[in-house]
Amino acid sequence: MTLSDLIKRAIPATPWQSGEKIPWNDESFSVRMLENHLSQEHDWASRRFRVIEQQIHQITARLGSDRRRVLDLGCGPGFYLQRLAAKGYRCTGVDFSPASIRYAKEQAAKDGFNIDYVLSDIRTYHSTERFDFIMLTFGEFNVFSRDDIERLLPQVASMLNPGGMLLTEVHTWDEVCRQGMQESSWQTLESGLFSAAPHLLLQENFWDGEQQIATSSYWVIEEGDKVSRYDSSMQAYTQDGYRKLFASCGFAPVGTQPSASWQPGEEFKNKLDAYWWQKA
Repeated sequence: MTLSDLIKRAIPATPWQSGEKIPWNDESFSVRMLENHLSQEHDWASRRFRVIEQQIHQITARLGSDRRRVLDLGCGPGFYLQRLAAKGYRCTGVDFSPASIRYAKEQAAKDGFNIDYVLSDIRTYHSTERFDFIMLTFGEFNVFSRDDIERLLPQVASMLNPGGMLLTEVHTWDEVCRQGMQESSWQTLESGLFSAAPHLLLQENFWDGEQQIATSSYWVIEEGDKVSRYDSSMQAYTQDGYRKLFASCGFAPVGTQPSASWQPGEEFKNKLDAYWWQKA
């Protein structure tokens, strides 16, 4: 890709089609991402541990103390499962990032926990095991297209025991819209998430009001006019839209926790809500 491709780009970007997907499963990218997961200076990759502890308390209060089977879809470095395993829960984690899964396995072995970590895209993951509780947090739900979600949710339901619970932490409609309506921006970096080399990072955002989708295009320009492009799209839903979608896939609502109650971290206050569902 060259500067000419940037200049001649189609505007607006097409959701889930323009550009390359953010390479979560690329080894070098995942190593750089892991550094952000491990940081205790911000909450944007993984939560700071004090926030995780607060959320673990809320989760275990709902689940009780039985040795329940737990599945974390998009588990990252395993911060939640490590704490749940310490409380006696039997845990499985799935993530697309090689570095995160490697780190999670190392930590589980170090602490003597028998946690099953699987390197996989959660859209294609399936287990013959049945779980009492499945979690999909940090707004990851919204990065999937409606078609992907309508395939994923029945798959999730099939892995739950009767009466099993699902926790989804999702973006509010306003937050997805806000991201799509943000002005374009740029920054110069000695190194960053998209490249370890010095580069110029351009970010362009689009809001499709008809489909209610926000798309961000990231242009990475390195020395020698090397240009790369990565796109990320997010589907917005109203509260009623979430309820209707989950009901159509076999879930009954159990409760909703807005940011003030769920406490998603300072960076995500009023941006992420927690919805609790039960397999109908």
